[in-house]
Amino acid sequence: MNKNDDEKFIRKAIKLALKAKGKTSPNPLVGAIIVKDGKIISKGYHQGFGKPHAEIEAINSSPISLADSTLYVTLEPCSVWGKTPPCVETIKQIPFKRIVIGMKDPNPYVNGRSIKILRDAGYDVEVGICEDEVKKLNPYFQNYIDCLKTYTVLKVALSKDNFIYSKNFPEKYITTVESRIDLHKKRFEFDGILVGSNTVNVDDPLLDTRNIKIEYKPKVVILDFSNKLDYSKKIFKDKKRLKIIIVSKQFENYLKNEKDIKYIFVKNKDESWDFIKNRMCDFGVISLLIEGGKKVFVDSLKHSVVDEVWIYRSKIKLLNGIKLDIERILKNKKFKLIEEKKIKDDTFKRYICSQEL
Repeated sequence: MNKNDDEKFIRKAIKLALKAKGKTSPNPLVGAIIVKDGKIISKGYHQGFGKPHAEIEAINSSPISLADSTLYVTLEPCSVWGKTPPCVETIKQIPFKRIVIGMKDPNPYVNGRSIKILRDAGYDVEVGICEDEVKKLNPYFQNYIDCLKTYTVLKVALSKDNFIYSKNFPEKYITTVESRIDLHKKRFEFDGILVGSNTVNVDDPLLDTRNIKIEYKPKVVILDFSNKLDYSKKIFKDKKRLKIIIVSKQFENYLKNEKDIKYIFVKNKDESWDFIKNRMCDFGVISLLIEGGKKVFVDSLKHSVVDEVWIYRSKIKLLNGIKLDIERILKNKKFKLIEEKKIKDDTFKRYICSQEL
């Protein structure tokens, strides 16, 4: 195989990995392909947390002998016990001709260890094929490995004159359809979406990806410190979707025996934001998108929870309503603008916390 063939098959493995988008966290998306005599004989991908890894899926799915075949895998095979046995030990039992790996596993417990094990066992191992493309598969995995914290992005839609809502504006949305499609594409990157109870009660949002006609429903995190959440809203009709509701310890009239609802009881707002930053990983949420409303936006920045901010700014002026001069806040918080582009008539800006640079 030449380099072009290696890149071709790693890219196919990347596409395969994407089939499990939203199902593997906190594990990364991983795809694997086995090639023999220039033809794909088997495929596999990590289908969900606790399920067999991509390499094992591919090995077990092969209809013919794997002798003298090449294993292509997007991420270095694991070498430690977790929910599943270490993949490298299974791979060592197969007489592969070559093993091609997209990138090293950033997990310090692996990080090159499996590569060394395989090379020491006599395998021809190639590493770093389409590495930049493989990294894009799991944009927030590295942060989780490094910090064991959730990477948090705040998204806000603003009018030209800094309003996020006006009861006098006849339309539901102030941004264009194109901006909403862009957001729904970006939602695919996140394990969870956070909103306040008032946003649920007033907007009755679905928080899904319907605008791109691909069904993906991240976990929903709801801040309900005032205990005013309306459980008749649409989000609660989907019993397959986990809702993590953060409430005060004084709250007693919560729903019991609901498998799709998990309550987190906190003493105060400081404790709630500490949980969001440091404990959401316990629920497989290593990436979180904050979508509303104003109090949630302001408090998340005040408590230094936010790593990035995305602003979709409309050309429309609302003149009155709920105002939020978020760019002034970001300047005071030392966020830096790193991306700006037009989306139809809207402007998209991406800011990153300066300490992340």
